[in-house]
Amino acid sequence: MGRAVSDAAATPVLELQDVSLHFGGITALDGVGFTVRTGEIFAVIGPNGAGKTSVFNCISGLYHPAKGKILFEGRDITRLSPARRARLGLARSFQNIELFKGMTVVDNLMLGRHIHMKTGLLTGGLFFGPARREEIRNREVVEEIIDFLEIQAIRKKVVGTLAYGLQKRVELGRALALEPRVLLLTSLWPA
Repeated sequence: MGRAVSDAAATPVLELQDVSLHFGGITALDGVGFTVRTGEIFAVIGPNGAGKTSVFNCISGLYHPAKGKILFEGRDITRLSPARRARLGLARSFQNIELFKGMTVVDNLMLGRHIHMKTGLLTGGLFFGPARREEIRNREVVEEIIDFLEIQAIRKKVVGTLAYGLQKRVELGRALALEPRVLLLTSLWPA
C-alpha cells in the first residue's frame, strides 16, 4: 500500500520547465528542468562552465530565459524582477561575495530584513512608535541569525575587514534574514 501525499507536498516549491538561455551564439542552458519539493535539499552540481550559476541567475531573476518556465509554488515567475521574487520567498548567496563591504555585519544582516519592513519614510525617519517596534522585531531576528551562525564576535566589524570564510557566513546570514521559502546556496568556499 502506498501512502497518501498531501497537496502541500505534491505541489513543488520550485520547478524549472525546459529552461534555455543563450548569450549571442553561446547556449548556456538547453532544456533544463527539475522539481524541488518543500523540505527537500536539492543540489545542482557539475564542472566549471556547466551552467550552474546561469541556472541560479535565472531562478533569482538576474537572467530571463529565452525559453521555458520557472514556477515558484505553482506561480509562473519567469519574468518577475529579482525584488518581486525575494518578496515571494526566494533568497540566494553568490559565488562572488555581494556584501556591502564598508558596513558592519549587523548592518548587512539588517539589509536582509528590508522586505519585512513596512514603516514609511516619515515614520521611519522620525523613529518612533511603529518604526521603533518594527526595528526591534527585525533586530531580534538578526540576533537569532548571529547566534545560529556563531558570529557574535564579529557582529560590529566592518565586513570588508573580514576573512573570506567569515564574509561567506555573513552572506548566508543576510539570505537567512529574508526568511526565504527557498534558499539558493552557491559554493561556500573558494574554487
